[in-house]
Amino acid sequence: MVEQKGRDVQTDAQGEPFLSDKSDRGFSLPTVTLTLASQLFQKQVASTLQMRGMLKRLHSFGLELEIFDPDGSENLREVHRFKHYRLANRIVWGLWRRTPGSQFSRTLPVILTTATADWLASRWMPKCDIYHGWTSLCLEGIRAAKRHGAITLVENPLMHPRDWQRVVLTECDVFGIKPHNCRATLPSLLIRRMEREFETCDYIVVPSEVACRSFKAAGYAGKAIVVHAGVDHQFFTPPAAKQPRQPFRVCYVGRVEIAKGVPYLLQAWKKLALPNAELVMIGDVAAEIRGLLKEFSLPNVRFTGLQSRMQVLEWYSQSHVFAFPSVNEALARVLFESMACGLPVIATPASGGNDCITEDVDGTIVPARDPEALAEAILWHYRNPDATIEMGRAARMKIEQQFTVEHYVERIIGVYCALADPKSNFPGQWL
Repeated sequence: MVEQKGRDVQTDAQGEPFLSDKSDRGFSLPTVTLTLASQLFQKQVASTLQMRGMLKRLHSFGLELEIFDPDGSENLREVHRFKHYRLANRIVWGLWRRTPGSQFSRTLPVILTTATADWLASRWMPKCDIYHGWTSLCLEGIRAAKRHGAITLVENPLMHPRDWQRVVLTECDVFGIKPHNCRATLPSLLIRRMEREFETCDYIVVPSEVACRSFKAAGYAGKAIVVHAGVDHQFFTPPAAKQPRQPFRVCYVGRVEIAKGVPYLLQAWKKLALPNAELVMIGDVAAEIRGLLKEFSLPNVRFTGLQSRMQVLEWYSQSHVFAFPSVNEALARVLFESMACGLPVIATPASGGNDCITEDVDGTIVPARDPEALAEAILWHYRNPDATIEMGRAARMKIEQQFTVEHYVERIIGVYCALADPKSNFPGQWL
């Protein structure tokens, strides 16, 4: 955490530092217009900003498109709802699915729906100090905020989209999948829209060092800011008593697709052939990978399909170790979830594991696309149940100390304040 110099620093109920409304140099906290997308931790940002008198307006993108303003210290007041937005989305997607050739670009309507939502919300841009947008949803918002003189941020939870696309296409080639059949590929128009956001904004918030390097390589070294995300550690908690249990269970949570490194995990599991052991794959199975899965249809591999948040928590509590071999990520939320539940993690650098895992303390970093290394790491935990429990305890402690939602909120608010303070010598990165 970068020290905040020259400002009054107080602590909240959790003991986390935050800035008072005015420093001894007369610096007032900035006003922020925030884009709320699908990430749960953004809701905590909104509520904390409101509590501190910093929230100017909230643009909520979801099934509904809504605009909210603060109404007192705790409540939000809806100032506008785009009544026909949800119905229009359903009509667009329904028509697209009936269009000949739509199977060659399953996500193209995203371009139309996100661009429309962005344009509509941008018409409700107030004068503020900071505009914090979400990638692909904020191009017009950035332009509108800049006309008011605001500092603009785009939060991007993944690698640079061209890096993402390059890796996905490589995996398609390796496993003989046609790119238009792969759910993980991005429409070229969407990539270009995101690039225009990166070009137009002042700063790009990314979740990890590997993501930051991706943006630096794309020419955004002066814009990329690393802000680690956090997890709801009150919900994702370890079971009351963590004891060695049978069978030995490895779990994976996420979309079951090639970009997540799933084929390499299944290759490693098949090679191990461990007795009294189970691999649980929790998540929606992509159509393009179903043919590959037949090759690994072992009796001790279970595919659960999409699960609720509570069901995922239950699977964490019944597992011994979490494996996430993604070849293309940034900093996967499931790493935080599993660690918060007291599981040691086996992950790749591409998953953002280097930012949250201490090797041999709370997890293991293995090279991407390396079934041998995955198998070796899993086998170690299989043979060392007591050490595995201790690593899980260390993982939980790591989350409590560094990666809760409250940590993320304070980090991002610290960025707002540093950017808005004319006397601040803002660093190139923020952790």
